[in-house]
Amino acid sequence: MLVDRRTKSTGRFIKRLAVVSVVLLIVLYVFHETILNYMASQLVYKDEVKPCDAIVVLTGDYTGERLMAAIDLFNKGYGKEIVFWGGPIYWKITIAELYLRQLQDSGVAPEHAIWSDEKLSQVSTDGEAQVNIRLLKSKGARSFILVTSHYHTARARNVYKPLARDNGMTMLVYPAADSNVKLKHWWRERESAKIVFLEFQKTIWYKLFQ
Repeated sequence: MLVDRRTKSTGRFIKRLAVVSVVLLIVLYVFHETILNYMASQLVYKDEVKPCDAIVVLTGDYTGERLMAAIDLFNKGYGKEIVFWGGPIYWKITIAELYLRQLQDSGVAPEHAIWSDEKLSQVSTDGEAQVNIRLLKSKGARSFILVTSHYHTARARNVYKPLARDNGMTMLVYPAADSNVKLKHWWRERESAKIVFLEFQKTIWYKLFQ
């Protein structure tokens, strides 16, 4: 009798689990667009910007839109200097060379650029942050606007926030557009899906191990 009861109890549990699983799958199917779009929206963080001592722009895009956003903020008087790390990217070419050329073409005088082209042991948002904070300290900056691609803002903020706090700096975050990455319906385009999914992975890794 005891065996029969256990068997019946196990059978009921399996049936309930199957029903719950089916319902969950139906919900996910019906609302998958809403869920996936919401997940992507959590990658974005934005502050209301106000004038700061400097504008820090992160490398990593291939369209130049991060730097263009920083230049736009600079031209509007939101920062006195544009700060960036620009290490080696290919052979003897550095990101700094490309950034300086873009700044020149956009009419920004070289003296307003504070940069380093040193080689990092590991190229990452964290490694880049260490250099940028050091550059800010060298200029006595007490506040800065952090500019990066929209999908990268939340994680970048998590990296920079403790560094800014520990160095007595105020930080604001400004998302730059990225024409290669569409956050709405991101899974429908290969490039968007690849970058957004990778950002999900990096975000989870950072929250678990940092």
